[in-house]
Amino acid sequence: MKKRNLRALLFFVVFYVGFGIYLTINQEKVIYQPFAQDFDSCRAFADAEKVNQAGTRMYVSGTSNPVVVLYHGNAGSACDRRFYADTFLQAGYDFVIVEYAGYSNDPAAPSHERTKADVKNVIAFLVERGVSDVTIVGESIGAGVGSYHASLSPPEKLLLITPFTDLATIARERFWFYPTSLLVDNAFDNIENLNNYEGPVTVIHGEEDNLIPIRLGRVLYESINTEKEFIEIVGAGHNDLFRYEESFRGLEDFLNK
Repeated sequence: MKKRNLRALLFFVVFYVGFGIYLTINQEKVIYQPFAQDFDSCRAFADAEKVNQAGTRMYVSGTSNPVVVLYHGNAGSACDRRFYADTFLQAGYDFVIVEYAGYSNDPAAPSHERTKADVKNVIAFLVERGVSDVTIVGESIGAGVGSYHASLSPPEKLLLITPFTDLATIARERFWFYPTSLLVDNAFDNIENLNNYEGPVTVIHGEEDNLIPIRLGRVLYESINTEKEFIEIVGAGHNDLFRYEESFRGLEDFLNK
């Protein structure tokens, strides 16, 4: 009996350590979940300019009006986000819908550092086009990307959709049985990145979000020391947020401020 218990304990320890090593090595594969949509053949953005800025691809409607830069969530592709673009256009904005490295048939693997490089390339593109009136919208992991953009080049205003505090906290929520602070590259610390941001911030979060709990969105919101608004979408989860009219209304109100 004792040998059986010892073997069971040994198996558990080996599995625990092995899975922890797997998570550490593959954390970016867990976070980024690209869809193999071809960037150039996306029908939803057939009318958009397709820009490649030092390897960072973007769908661009123009840069003569105020510009909204959208950083999308971790799944799918920029091609999936046409509904945002239409809302931006209707509100009188041009758009830049950013695709991440490793997405939409990009042969490079997605990573935190490549995504940060995308942000720097977007900023360089906006400077080259002479765009000074920039609004940022970031959803899910894109809230982290957008907050990083704001830390480098502050926009006029910022909308965070289902945001989080930092990646280490998200990892701790899902893998509470591991010392995630030691295992996770906390590349997007939104509280830190927005610490000095002075523009208005709106947060939209689903009440029933079970991927990024709304309480994390509230913690981030409370840390922001500027003009701000929190919009809770009752009944909404993480992936069905824009099935609710209140979410579109919140987006439109934000754009029209």
